[in-house]
Amino acid sequence: MIHITQSEIAKRLNVTRITVSKALRNHPDISKEMKEKVLKMAEDLNYTPNLIAKNLITKKTNTIGVVIPDLENSFFAYAADSVIDFAAEKNYNVFVTVSRENHQNEIKNLKNLIGMRVDGLLVCVSQQTYDISFFEYIKKLKIPLVFFDRQLDGSDFPSVIFDDKNGAVSTINQIISEGYSKIAHFAGYSNVSIGKERKDGYITALVNNGIDVNPDWIIEGGFEIKDGFNAFKKLYKTNNLPEIIFTVNDRVALGVYKAASECGLRIPDDIGVVGFGFKETAESFSPSLSIINQDPRNIGNAAIELLINLINEDESNSNTKIVINEEFLWNDSIKRKL
Repeated sequence: MIHITQSEIAKRLNVTRITVSKALRNHPDISKEMKEKVLKMAEDLNYTPNLIAKNLITKKTNTIGVVIPDLENSFFAYAADSVIDFAAEKNYNVFVTVSRENHQNEIKNLKNLIGMRVDGLLVCVSQQTYDISFFEYIKKLKIPLVFFDRQLDGSDFPSVIFDDKNGAVSTINQIISEGYSKIAHFAGYSNVSIGKERKDGYITALVNNGIDVNPDWIIEGGFEIKDGFNAFKKLYKTNNLPEIIFTVNDRVALGVYKAASECGLRIPDDIGVVGFGFKETAESFSPSLSIINQDPRNIGNAAIELLINLINEDESNSNTKIVINEEFLWNDSIKRKL
């Protein structure tokens, strides 16, 4: 296969290579008529730009690396999709990698992306990620990095997160105002920022309303469907069920739905369920899941915009912490008492 160069296009049109280069870049020095001739010839010859040569000149690859925990989780799929769309508008290509909630996979992905000379990194850390040393190494390489959804304690990287604690407090307050007081929490892991913040919000709301915190009703176990299923079965065996189960996310809530059905319990008649999630997923539940609504597209758009600003050397964003507010959607998985 013959790779067509700018010099070949210039030869066919009897112009200089510089003219072709400027025309392809839509440079104002070149007339509209000449640009049209160059673009037509480039199309006829199936010209593709030499990105390696371009990168050597600009010292940029116009690529962004993304590391997310899981693509089976629709939240991350939607977030990645919004990142790709926004980046494309700014002429960036995106490489998406998946850690499978494993820190070693995460580091391997980061090393590969760094080796590809990406201009910046978006990272949602895994459940297993405790150590910030590799991220500090990335900082020394002066590669812009933004954490999103989850972040690491003790790090000063820019980040985009949801207001998880206050979202939990506000939601539990509304549920209590309806006359509920027996509320359990199926938590994630406290070492993961979202797990810690959501549990802290749950506890804060109970304490502020004068309700005793029952440690048996706080079950930590992960962020997946199986974790919600196992937590419900464990709680069901105690013969001391709450009125409401507050889950760390909608995948855990789905596990609760499955386990409750196996135990012959109906939602919301026998027990209510609420969790962090987003509108499209909540509406697929039957009955529809009451949620603290987190639109993954909002966090994806905000994160990629912040990263591109950093790539373009906007130092004012180097310590930016963006916090996105949430709203409670009651839906059908909790009965209104009042």
